[in-house]
Amino acid sequence: MSIGIKQIAALANVSIGTVDRVLHKRGGVSKTTEDKILKIISENQYKKNMMASRLKLASKNKIKFAILLPELTSSADYWGLPKKGISKARKELKEFGVKVDYYQFSGSSSTSFKKAIERIFLKNYDAIITVPYFEKECNTLLEITKRRDIQVVFLDTEIQLQNPTNFIRQDSHKAGMVAGRLLYGLVGDQGKYFIVNILNDRGIQVNNKQREDGFRAFFKSIGKNVAIKTINHPLYDTLSVTEEMETWFQGADLKGVFVTNSRVNLIPKIFHTYNVSNTFLIGFDLNENNIICLKRNEIDFLINQQPEKQGYIAMKGLFNFISNQDSSELNLDIPIEIMVKEHFI
Repeated sequence: MSIGIKQIAALANVSIGTVDRVLHKRGGVSKTTEDKILKIISENQYKKNMMASRLKLASKNKIKFAILLPELTSSADYWGLPKKGISKARKELKEFGVKVDYYQFSGSSSTSFKKAIERIFLKNYDAIITVPYFEKECNTLLEITKRRDIQVVFLDTEIQLQNPTNFIRQDSHKAGMVAGRLLYGLVGDQGKYFIVNILNDRGIQVNNKQREDGFRAFFKSIGKNVAIKTINHPLYDTLSVTEEMETWFQGADLKGVFVTNSRVNLIPKIFHTYNVSNTFLIGFDLNENNIICLKRNEIDFLINQQPEKQGYIAMKGLFNFISNQDSSELNLDIPIEIMVKEHFI
């Protein structure tokens, strides 16, 4: 039979407060006393009363989340999907005192991200959910949150940062390799391949670059030296075709286009305008416009990152960690899910 905190304190001959410090890893307890308490906990099968703990937190309105995502540019924008998952989790956790404040930044501007972080730090939050678009600013974020004991989860992308942190994301390099394999099956050795990336003020967005590297790595892995052209365009600029690009797209040979982000629905219109034929197209995410193009056979494959699931798990995982020191859902590798037209018929 398991025991409670009062019994642990009596067996260890310490106060309930000391036991609580050990359970929540708040420090201020000697190593000898901590070891003694942990031994008693282990031997007596202590299990934290989750419901009591959560209700206690709720009574103090203690758990506050700051959500910082790129600004939405339309109702079909990708970033509405993780926000939807976060909102779903927030509703489920509302009775436990969870509160959420939303912030946004321009996805093309590191300065906008920095200013949003500064606004967040003017208030007291227990956890932050955001995306690691800008390495320098994210390192600064982690330095401050480490000092303040604020938990952070990054969505969508993983990058190398100076401090250990948590990522809920799909492996972008592997996703790029999968895209290469899919297009190669349609285009083969003799066709042309194109990669379309998004730029921010630091260059190619991190996950776009990781996907491009994976795409190229696939062809290297099978020993194929195919023609691959890269097209980079700023996030908020209209994707336009230059004279050089128009020349690339001409001809009856097969063409495979890999869009390394969710804006793949912009490409079919360009193909139609410039009368580009014999094309195959792959991109990311199940936003409304992408699904429409998939149904019309204008997009051949979509790789689903499950962004709604990412947002949902980030909220629930952070809550479980704050309320019960359970870190099992703070890092997650989202499977690479390939979507085709038949999924929506």
